[in-house]
Amino acid sequence: MKCPICENSNYSRISHEYKFEILEDQKYFGNLQIAYCEKCDFNFAFPMPKEENLNYFYEKVYRSKNRPPYWVSDFDEDAEVRYLDDKNLNYLLYLSTLIDLNKIKNIYDFGAGYGDLGYLLKKQFDHINLYCTEGDFYASKILAKRKYINSEVKFFDKKFDLIISLHSLEHLTNLEIFKFFHKNLTDEGLFFFEVPYCPKKYFEGRPYDGPHLLFYTEKSIEKICEKYNFEIFKLDYSSYSFDMDHEYQRQSQSRYYDINSLISFSKLKLFLKKIVPYKIIKLKNDIQKLKNINSDVRINSFVNNKKDNCYLRAILKKKISTPT
Repeated sequence: MKCPICENSNYSRISHEYKFEILEDQKYFGNLQIAYCEKCDFNFAFPMPKEENLNYFYEKVYRSKNRPPYWVSDFDEDAEVRYLDDKNLNYLLYLSTLIDLNKIKNIYDFGAGYGDLGYLLKKQFDHINLYCTEGDFYASKILAKRKYINSEVKFFDKKFDLIISLHSLEHLTNLEIFKFFHKNLTDEGLFFFEVPYCPKKYFEGRPYDGPHLLFYTEKSIEKICEKYNFEIFKLDYSSYSFDMDHEYQRQSQSRYYDINSLISFSKLKLFLKKIVPYKIIKLKNDIQKLKNINSDVRINSFVNNKKDNCYLRAILKKKISTPT
């Protein structure tokens, strides 16, 4: 039961029982518990699932139709316009206030999904080139339309000015990808990521853990930076409160099981109309408005930078060794 950060078992103990959002996913993940490393303030799934099972899950299952968190398939129209959602506009505002995006030429998105943020950046800064690693079958067609060069990590031998990873790092079984991030960043490059924030309060009352495997805190990010030779340029808290996030989790879980218990298509339509998350309704109704109105109005509902927020976001820069 070695910690993925310090690789020491002396500080680790079982902390929680692992909770699945969708019980059927257990066939891909196995019987899990959650371990905690006191030295790194880091929780992690134990034992880690087999890589071949996870590869199949994320390629074929994770974004399949009527499954959380996406509820879409590769032909779903919402997937192509979701880059204008509040969350992505907030990411754009956050980055543009901290980084001179005119100087960013090559962007790499690890676990890109549909590549919303990169695509939004490309819309604003046409000189940007987009690269990614995303194995999901349902996302690949949209990434191709958006002119991403999509390849496995091992095939990239290129320097990037900005690396992005949004809600992907929590799905990994280890942290070795940080070696790639360090190696493939330019000397002045930056690494922007966001993950669920998982202090003790996260585990109090959360409906489920799956499919996440790594559970981050501020201290654990500091420990990762020490190990992989990064320094923190910016670290913030974002998104909704833990209580709100747990409520959204419960709604999502109920929605999945209710959908799968419905018999007729008419009942399904009525159900979706009643409980589809507000942010999706807002996206469909206000898509033209999102293109024009000032995003400062929307940012306050999503990012408060308080410790009660349920996400951590960070910008890291790599330490450069200087000759002695």
